[in-house]
Amino acid sequence: MAALRDLGHDVVVVARGNEGYVADSVRAMGVPYHGIRMKGLKDILFLRRLVRSQKIEIIHSNLDRADYVGLLVGRLTGIPVVSTMMVPRCHPACRFMDKIAVLSNKQRDILLGKGIPPAKIEVIRPGIDIERFSHPDPLRREQWKKRTATDDFDVIFCHISSMLPRKAHRISLELLQACRERGVKPLLFIIGDPLESDYVASLKEIIARNGLDSNVVFTGWTRDVPEILSLSHFTVLPSADEALGVVLMEGMAAGTPIIARNGEGGAELVDVYETGFLFREQEGVAPLAEHIITLRRDQARYNALSGKCRETAESEFSMAGFGNNLHRLYVQAGN
Repeated sequence: MAALRDLGHDVVVVARGNEGYVADSVRAMGVPYHGIRMKGLKDILFLRRLVRSQKIEIIHSNLDRADYVGLLVGRLTGIPVVSTMMVPRCHPACRFMDKIAVLSNKQRDILLGKGIPPAKIEVIRPGIDIERFSHPDPLRREQWKKRTATDDFDVIFCHISSMLPRKAHRISLELLQACRERGVKPLLFIIGDPLESDYVASLKEIIARNGLDSNVVFTGWTRDVPEILSLSHFTVLPSADEALGVVLMEGMAAGTPIIARNGEGGAELVDVYETGFLFREQEGVAPLAEHIITLRRDQARYNALSGKCRETAESEFSMAGFGNNLHRLYVQAGN
């Protein structure tokens, strides 16, 4: 939204519900926000009136339900519809979109495999707040540093995601254990919620069984992600069924080399920009642990890779660049 407004566009946001993080964030930016159920004739008619009264020129939808609703309203009003594909799957509404923005080539290949014309698809990396991640708050950083005694550890990982099985926190724990077995003292920050679930309980059982209690910090949801990343050496996201992994981009902006799962969307960030390592399931975590430890013991090489991560994030993932890419896509959709 900020990127589009900076280019002079007026933005109106419609989403499900009137409360929560999305609603609060949009309103804090001064962007008009409308919370609806996004379900049924009443909402369709409301959106049709909104499009006409606000002279909307492009409908941009995200996720399945919004795609279907947006497509229907677009057909009723004659307005082009652009969708951002947030997940690695194709649904029937994709066939009728004017344009589809995908986060990764993995998603593009999925759409092509379903017969979506190549001309409809555009790979657009999301924009991130480079300044926030490259310049963490010094006071909050120091508070986390003291609270978690990060100076006592040789290698520090940060895994940022919702607490869901497909996010593969077990792989991060296996990597932690493999590093410890090789004589280094590792720490793992796990950022995300909810912290009360059977899945989280199973992770804590693994931690206790392997004696890793002093090596893992569950932070829950926190606004201090840049501060924690600034204390970390690697950003880890070994999850399955991943479209891209914006947290990996944020990790790069913070100067941390990244670790992604081979074959997933995030692997493209490693393959294309050479800013980290891949976890290959068939090999396990042992080779990965060896690469990480070798890199950490060569401070000059680590610093060079960290600098490359920062430079790549600044040049490839800026909000200004993201806004320009969206603007270009909107122009194409309207022609």
